[in-house]
Amino acid sequence: MKKSLSVLLSFIIVFSLFVPFAQAASFKDVPHSHRFFDDIDFLSNAEIITGFPDGTFKPDQAVTRAQAAILIGKTFELDGTKRKTSFSDVNTSNTASGYIESAVEEGIISGFPDGTFRPGQTVTRGQMAIILAKAFGLTDTADVDFADVSKTSAAYPYIQLIVAAGITYGYEDGTFKPNNAVTRGQFAAFLSRAFFSMPVDSLSVEFLNVGHGDATLITFPNGEVMLIDAGPDDESITAELDFMGIEDIHTFVATQPDPEHIGGADYVLENFNVHRIIDSGLKSTSQEYTDYTNASKAAGLTLTQAKINTDISADLSVPVHVLNANSEAQNADDGSVVLELTHGDVRFLLMSDASAAVEHKLVADYNVSADVLKVSQHGASASTTQAFVDEVAPLYAVASHGTGANFADSSVLKRLTDAGAETASTTDGTVLVMSDLESFYTVQYDTFGTSQKAAYLAR
Repeated sequence: MKKSLSVLLSFIIVFSLFVPFAQAASFKDVPHSHRFFDDIDFLSNAEIITGFPDGTFKPDQAVTRAQAAILIGKTFELDGTKRKTSFSDVNTSNTASGYIESAVEEGIISGFPDGTFRPGQTVTRGQMAIILAKAFGLTDTADVDFADVSKTSAAYPYIQLIVAAGITYGYEDGTFKPNNAVTRGQFAAFLSRAFFSMPVDSLSVEFLNVGHGDATLITFPNGEVMLIDAGPDDESITAELDFMGIEDIHTFVATQPDPEHIGGADYVLENFNVHRIIDSGLKSTSQEYTDYTNASKAAGLTLTQAKINTDISADLSVPVHVLNANSEAQNADDGSVVLELTHGDVRFLLMSDASAAVEHKLVADYNVSADVLKVSQHGASASTTQAFVDEVAPLYAVASHGTGANFADSSVLKRLTDAGAETASTTDGTVLVMSDLESFYTVQYDTFGTSQKAAYLAR
């Protein structure tokens, strides 16, 4: 049973608290050699931040507390309606009043002992540590010994948290400079790194951009890797796995034998250290299937047939249950291997090419409620029925497909969006979903590492 969605963090916002002008990723005053180039570039491509009309970003300009409150408020979709606040220096007419009050109610920010918020005051590095640690729910701590940070200071425990998360490590001279104003460049760096500051027990699920086909890469908390399907050809899966630096694959799962699922399987088996294969048990006369089985034999691997209600996970902390598999099915769609991943409170449902008949059976046999849905048949109208969508009620849905005639059907996307799901297509880039047991983050990017879209969904 899903928890109510109390906070929705959407990073798809223009950084309008600074300048309301869209900007390309390249800024005249942020060269590749700039310390925060990667952070600024990531957030700019994700349309989280923008620059100024003259093509600059002004990375050394300070951020005010009101601006920080607006950003945090928009990031977490807090109520920004201007209203009376609990601070004597923030009245109803203040643009940031609603976000300030909402962020205070969420326990993300606070004012000063004298009852003021000081909205025009610049944010210090110590204050930013407190804001980010609270906003992102950081829990892991690190032993820090900055020469200018007293262990009795209010910011000290939060600085421990952001250091442990890898958000910052201070300065080379052994200081943190907690009272220094946070610049736009530093703010971008802190925010982008906080976005990726996942706990050590995090799970990543990547829906790879392989054209019209399926390929899902799972990295478990224990470091083991599972690849579910291998796309339609060697070239597409090669580009994705090489970009990610994958060398070892603990488990390869072939959910069904159609070419768009196993076209690149022979390459994977020949070029990566695959430990085991889970197979649907379905046969095919295609050349792709022959190449796949020959490659498995050459690698000395047995095609272990998937069995319903078994756990095929490579990590005991993340069950991967087989909900459907039928080697005797009359067609590959009916026999497709359907998997459910459970990571704490976050559930993934991976549908392969399951037919509407399989969906009906799943609804009858299981609680199919899930947070993330990999839609069946690449978004074709024959599956992802209204009855099934109603039962799954996903927060996020991914369609892995090609372009043109192979594009996801508009009626399927409408069913999902009408049900309240955010949808993503791999034609826009690989979709990365990161779970921290309670919530999940999403990022979409191409194989050159250019982020297209980023979001955080708290359950």
